[in-house]
Amino acid sequence: MILLILATLVMTALSTDEGTCSAETCAPKSVPEFSSSRDGWKMPTALFEQNLEEVAPQEQEVIFGKLPEWLNGKLYRVGPGMFEKGGRKVRNLVDGLSKVHMWSFNGASAPTFAASFLKSDIYNRTMAAGELVPYKHLDKFDPPLTKLEKAKVMFWDDEPDNNNIAPWNLASKGVTICNESPIYIDIDRESLEFQRKFVAKSSDYKRFVKEAFSASHFARHPSGDSINYKFVIPMDGGVFSGVKKPAYHLYRYIETESGDVLANFVGDVPIEGMDIRGIHSLGATENYAILPRFALYFELSDPVEIGTGAKISSDKETMFDVVSLADGTRTQFKFPSHNAMHIINSFERKNEAGETEVVIDWPTIDSVEGIKNSNIFELLNRETLTDPNYSYEEHFPHYTKFTLRRFTLNMETGEGTQYDYPRMWSPDAIEVEFPYINDNYRGLPYCYAYFQTWNHDAHNAMGLLKVDMCKETSVGWERKNKFPVEPVFAARPGGVEEDDGVVLAPVFDADTGKSELYVWDAKSLEVIAIVSTPIVVPYSLHGTWIPEDK
Repeated sequence: MILLILATLVMTALSTDEGTCSAETCAPKSVPEFSSSRDGWKMPTALFEQNLEEVAPQEQEVIFGKLPEWLNGKLYRVGPGMFEKGGRKVRNLVDGLSKVHMWSFNGASAPTFAASFLKSDIYNRTMAAGELVPYKHLDKFDPPLTKLEKAKVMFWDDEPDNNNIAPWNLASKGVTICNESPIYIDIDRESLEFQRKFVAKSSDYKRFVKEAFSASHFARHPSGDSINYKFVIPMDGGVFSGVKKPAYHLYRYIETESGDVLANFVGDVPIEGMDIRGIHSLGATENYAILPRFALYFELSDPVEIGTGAKISSDKETMFDVVSLADGTRTQFKFPSHNAMHIINSFERKNEAGETEVVIDWPTIDSVEGIKNSNIFELLNRETLTDPNYSYEEHFPHYTKFTLRRFTLNMETGEGTQYDYPRMWSPDAIEVEFPYINDNYRGLPYCYAYFQTWNHDAHNAMGLLKVDMCKETSVGWERKNKFPVEPVFAARPGGVEEDDGVVLAPVFDADTGKSELYVWDAKSLEVIAIVSTPIVVPYSLHGTWIPEDK
């Protein structure tokens, strides 16, 4: 820990708006080349299909290389596993019923693998009914829900629990599975069995108030605490509750001695009118929580088929509300319209004048000017993802070009600056998303970030990218017909360097039709081990590494 703090202080001293670059240290360098065409690539259709097999924990074989003896912990991944049942199906990747996959490592022992559907109310009712039951969704059901079915969802199933986005190490009782909702499900860390469904009790809770949604991704405070928001809507106009208007309420989540999770109020961010932005992730530093509001917003046009109201507009300016964890005071910074989903990291530093700055890094779409103002979740329509003739460049051109952006917020002057990193990959027209960093550096100055690359128009060619945000260099990994998803970093215990560890991700092999877990050296992205996996792992959205001592 002392070495980590020293490294943090050194990086803070070196930081500028352009990472830690200078003309001497960041001379132009070659960038990794990824596939620009579909030549030689097979469509990974099985990656976007359901797999209904559940697997009790069982040993797996290391079929290539050797696992590090220090690797001791578990990789959890969450994503959709069931898209149809009983003649009814969902079209969108994000609407599938949740499935959890786990790879467990224990030094020299054989690794194990397990897979289980999340036993949510929606899943249990689906299995009992023999068909997909109606629930809130982003795209469409096939056949479509009737008006009566939608009414039932509104009145009897208003709190969906199909948590299929991200796992999180929130409390000691189990692994917490999350969605865009304050409703969480804990599963057993070993068996993946359902443990409990809960809403963390808010310290400022009032009657006649609805806690509508939260970010799928908690922010990790440097202390280890978790930070998230709840979107609070007064149902009484403030007559009894005293809450006058809808607002984002920020909370610091803590575990009690009995194992319950409490949400301690930090501060709030009111909205004007019904300007409801989609906030998928947020930031935290030593002294602040950062609530981002990008160009994605929701119109309440259909409270069941939610995606019909998900729009992006270049008229929506970017806003960062920085809320003090000490007293809840809020400072707002505004920027031109951008859109981003997944934060890379946020941290504090002192500039040359000794002023405190909050720095936030994001992978953003290059521009939102002229963007198609329709359901953006059509991007993840399973039919178009597997259609070899569908052109994302034609239908969704804005999502084929990404820019890494740094926003620097001066807490003394109230001024903000934006820095666009040069593209450290080729070709330009690929998606660079799903960032992951060394968990020990969350909320602290850092350099290294790992991304998944995705070229939708090259038969969904996928790869990995490591970016040095300080020196503005990068290294990539791509192998034809190998499809890795979001990379997850596992730090070597006692490691001094930030990238001392490995990166893990399931990889679908379109040549063999099998999934395998790859382990890369985090410094070079050289494959050092491959672990067999007994089933095809569908496209899993997010993962987390939990060391055995955590």
